[in-house]
Amino acid sequence: MSKHSLRILIVEASGRGFLNHYSHALALGLHLCNVDVQLLTGVRDELSDWELPYPKQSCLEKGRSGWRCVREIIIQQQPDVVHLQWVDNPLTVFRLVQWIKRRGIKVIYTPHNILPHEKRWMLMPFYRLLYRAMNKVIARDIHIAWALEELLDVHKETIQHIAGSPNLLAIQPAHSTDKSLCPQKLPGENRFLFFGHGSSRKGLDVLLKLLSENNWPQRYHLVLAGEGVLAKVPGSLIENARKKIKVSVINQYIAPQKVAMLFADADLLLMPYIKQCKSPLLDLAAALKLPVLKSDRVNGAEFREHIHGLTFPHEDPSLLLALLNNSAWIDKSKNNLSRLEPPEASMQRLALAHKQLYQNILYEENRDMPETTMQPNEYIY
Repeated sequence: MSKHSLRILIVEASGRGFLNHYSHALALGLHLCNVDVQLLTGVRDELSDWELPYPKQSCLEKGRSGWRCVREIIIQQQPDVVHLQWVDNPLTVFRLVQWIKRRGIKVIYTPHNILPHEKRWMLMPFYRLLYRAMNKVIARDIHIAWALEELLDVHKETIQHIAGSPNLLAIQPAHSTDKSLCPQKLPGENRFLFFGHGSSRKGLDVLLKLLSENNWPQRYHLVLAGEGVLAKVPGSLIENARKKIKVSVINQYIAPQKVAMLFADADLLLMPYIKQCKSPLLDLAAALKLPVLKSDRVNGAEFREHIHGLTFPHEDPSLLLALLNNSAWIDKSKNNLSRLEPPEASMQRLALAHKQLYQNILYEENRDMPETTMQPNEYIY
């Protein structure tokens, strides 16, 4: 990192999925805004072979020892701001944040889920402690902002609302000569995609049962893709569904560029979830211009009915079948998605909002310093 520019260290420890792609896109946008940015990701970084114009290291391992990499980089680079994107151990990271702040460095956190899926109530006091230690907490939507203030006692002035979900798969597709994992799409084919890690609460069993009870046009093709996608789904449901509709199964981890291929070939993403969740798949589908048909148990930061897709009540999945039989709304949704701002513009808007936030918190610190030591021009361009 150079000596005189705004120096930002983004830390995303998972190395997988939406959080990883979002962090890469944010770093790319900041780089293009002339910010001196560096990215640290998990050792299982699935974008490790992508060419990027900014420095990156995939050095974060699971557990407390994994955060040593962050300390080492901070000592070497002395960033102005450390921006956390994912936390796996709130108490360990709280101590790390204290150490960072003692060095005069600001710390920001963007919680994509304010609490983990497991042991959330047990860990809640530690996350409350962590959130209150931050200089700023970024809420990607107003619901997260409300939960931070009402449930975790984060001061209102600490919360900054910055919307936007750019994805590197849409902004900078990997150049790959690999073939798609799915059979080539035929002319006139309507391809429906069910994608993600397997879970008994994602409604796949309900979907397959409904499909097996109805007759479908030969042009309909259901693709089930993801690591463990068939978890706890009886094989008989698959076989019965195949009697009525073409079904392809890709039961494995899928690399990012091939995820993009699957989404590009699909006409509709199906999310008949039974569990209440905030799914990053909605953001990915929007970035790749793929309409979504989801249950009302699935929420997203920026999902808009008839633009990004449609929602049906989870207690009445028969409405899902009616919507599958009416392709007119799918074509309309595709048209609406095509008219949204391009992903590059979304990335630039997100990066500029972050750059302004970084400048503001650094300027606020300098404003309270004696006049002889103030150097606001270092951060205000």
